[in-house]
Amino acid sequence: MANNCLAFLAFPGEIRNILYSLLLVVPPPSTTTALGETPHIHPEILRVNRQIYYEALPFLYAQNTFIAHPVRLYRFPQLRRWIDPVLAPHLIALIRRYHVFVRLECDAGFSAEAARDAFSGVEELTVEVFQSQFKGSGNGVLRLFEGVRGVRRARVFGSIGEWPEYVAWLQSTMMSNEGSDLSVGSRGSKGVDGLETFSHMLESVQLAA
Repeated sequence: MANNCLAFLAFPGEIRNILYSLLLVVPPPSTTTALGETPHIHPEILRVNRQIYYEALPFLYAQNTFIAHPVRLYRFPQLRRWIDPVLAPHLIALIRRYHVFVRLECDAGFSAEAARDAFSGVEELTVEVFQSQFKGSGNGVLRLFEGVRGVRRARVFGSIGEWPEYVAWLQSTMMSNEGSDLSVGSRGSKGVDGLETFSHMLESVQLAA
């Protein structure tokens, strides 16, 4: 095992990064994902040694898109709905890509301030919109995202045919520069506290090999 590890670390960093991506990054979630589909993901590589742990951990959390909690938003994110949520704050802080499912005919369960604090400054935010019937609801739930700023890539899609101009404006607004009154500090920025934290990651996420 030790010899295999040394052989792997002898590869150039660019090659190791490609392998980490193949082992740890899965397609983004969506309503078209097959029910019970298990991502082909292999977090066991993080157990090999400390160097690989630190190199590979950002691929698992920063490069994957996580489903936001319907009420708590960035708290309790899930890689898939049937996979246990991430609980450790220092691992949640690594997540930079979120997918939010919203129903237009239901109360959102979160405030505009909560959406702003949860998603301002993230790498990618996808808001997937659906409703039970065409023209059955207004866009009040979408308006909760109007305070989000500094998103590198924002996308709103789904049941949005009634408001194409508003959706285009909302996407542009979320990708505009953050204002001084916006707070993203609540997301936390604590770093990884050593190799032993990997066991907690497995307990929280329970990703299938």
